[in-house]
Amino acid sequence: MANRFATIGLAVAVCASTALPAIAQETVVTAWDPLEDLNRATFAFNSAVATVIAPVIGAYREMVPEAVQTGVDNVFTNLREPLTTVSSALQGDLDNAGISARRFAVNLVAGIGGIHDAATPMGLVSRPEDVGSALCSYGVSAGPYLVLPLLGSSTSREALGLAVAYSVGYELSDDFAARYYLADGIVAKLSDARTRSAAGPTDFYAEQRDAYVALREEICQDALPPADLKASPFGTIIRKPSS
Repeated sequence: MANRFATIGLAVAVCASTALPAIAQETVVTAWDPLEDLNRATFAFNSAVATVIAPVIGAYREMVPEAVQTGVDNVFTNLREPLTTVSSALQGDLDNAGISARRFAVNLVAGIGGIHDAATPMGLVSRPEDVGSALCSYGVSAGPYLVLPLLGSSTSREALGLAVAYSVGYELSDDFAARYYLADGIVAKLSDARTRSAAGPTDFYAEQRDAYVALREEICQDALPPADLKASPFGTIIRKPSS
């Protein structure tokens, strides 16, 4: 048990130590941030961890061939597909659930374990979903904005979704899940090019908060095309990072 929690902690630290990138907002949503002082302190801690890890990420992106990076990222992106399948089914969206399930199977077999994205050329493109979007479809409000230690931006609804995803994952695969989350987190951290806006915001915390809340609102409304979204570790969705 102690080893499991140690692995989980390492997975969290490696995976999500940086905040989400600043995003050009199309949806204007007022963030409810009653815990702003605590959130800002957590945000500062996360940023410090990100600074420590940044050189490792930079070295990986410079030294490892791009084709290898893409293949590894494809494998783990495909392994996140079952969460979309389940979350879509919970929303009654059986079409997207079916596409997601077929996409997972095709990439697993024809894509040689998911190294190649064989499903997209066949027209099998699912819309990424997570437990938070499923809860939204049942009318669960977002709740207050939260900055989770190392995991970054969230809301009470999305945090509940993360807890559900963790719980189910461990029930299904026990100790193997800890090792999977660790590997998944490392790959995501290394492959996603997350950058701050070129303008250099004077308050990056507020920019990130507002961008995250707006993104989650767009996800809840299915207002974004599937091509703009990506399944991410820890059972959530992000906007595809710019390269």
